[in-house]
Formats: sequence, C-alpha cells, structure tokens
Amino acid sequence: KDMQVLHTRTGKNVRLSAPSKLFAQRRETIETAYPGDIVGFVNPGAFSIGDTITTGRKIQYEGIPSFSPEYFNWIRNPNPSKQKNFKKGIDQLREEGAVQVLYSLDDFDIDPVLAAVGQLQFEVVSDRLKVEYGVDCTYEPLPWGVARWVKGGWDAADQMKGKLFNAQLFKDHWDRPVVLVKNQWALDNLEEKFPDVELLGVAPVLEFD
Repeated sequence: KDMQVLHTRTGKNVRLSAPSKLFAQRRETIETAYPGDIVGFVNPGAFSIGDTITTGRKIQYEGIPSFSPEYFNWIRNPNPSKQKNFKKGIDQLREEGAVQVLYSLDDFDIDPVLAAVGQLQFEVVSDRLKVEYGVDCTYEPLPWGVARWVKGGWDAADQMKGKLFNAQLFKDHWDRPVVLVKNQWALDNLEEKFPDVELLGVAPVLEFD
C-alpha cells in the first residue's frame, strides 16, 4: 500500500494508493502482496494491458500483441457538449483492451474508428459510454474486413498514398500506419502491388527506451 513504482511506458512515478487483493468474488485492500497474488489497482487512465511497473532498476517486459480486427465502425458523438467525456471514455476503454481505436489521416475527421474482432464489442462500448460516462454514441459501419499494420512505419506506408484501391490508410493510437482492405482478395492484390512493403496481421509489440 502507498508504494511508489516506476511506470516504464510513461516514465512516470505512480503511487499505488489502494491496492486490492482479488479472490473469487471478494476484494480487500492489502498492505503487502506476495508472488502469485492477483492485485488490482484503482488508477483509471494510468495503465494499459501489458504495462510494466517496477522499483529500482528499470525493467520493460515485452508487450502483449493486438490481433487483427475484422469489423470497423466510425463512432460519432451526437452531443458536442459532451466531447470531453466522449474522448475520456474512448481512451479508457482502449486502455482496458475493450476495443482497438484507429484514426483517419484527414485532419477534418476527428472522430475515431473502432476496430473489433466481433460485433459484441461495439455493444459493450456503447453501453459503457452511456452508463459510465453519460455519453450517447452512434455507429457508421465501414466496408473494410481486414487490417494490416505496415512494418517500417510511415517511410514504408508513404509508398502507398494515392495508389490504393479497395483500401485506406489509417493510424492507430501510437501513430503507426494501418491499412484497411475489403477482403482477402483485395489484400492479395495489395501485397502484389507493393511487394517491398511488409504487412503484419498482428500489431507490432511496443518498445520503449
């Protein structure tokens, strides 16, 4: 309890003010934890799945990969006065791993694209935005069915700009290029058209200095 740790992804010190030990349906605040304990932290917005915290020597474990989604929707906020809560809710759900979030390269379209492996994830997001953040949302389906991260970053992705058919470039939360295509046939054509660009079905694991 009240332990100061280093959050290696952000480089910030975090105080674990109210750690809880979890066992079945029970939860209790604890002073000390031991190897094998499952501990929960009440610290919204600070942690993402795969993060490492440490004391003393800085340690960074390999992150957890994000698998390729197959369903894509624009998510719109119909009430501009609640934009702050809308953004906060989307950021929190992304950090929890409830859904992946992509962004248009068009600066005029600020609404995010939600990317999921199943339609149920969209229902979970809309329900939680309503209940936890008091925000309504609407969805606009996108015609894409396959996502691939571009290995080599924007230096590689820039080769595709203006030359895509049945495909579109987006960026993820970490500003990495992601190309969305309609189906496997379109993906095969894309790979044939750009043989020097490697496309990844799983998001690259994040690395931090």
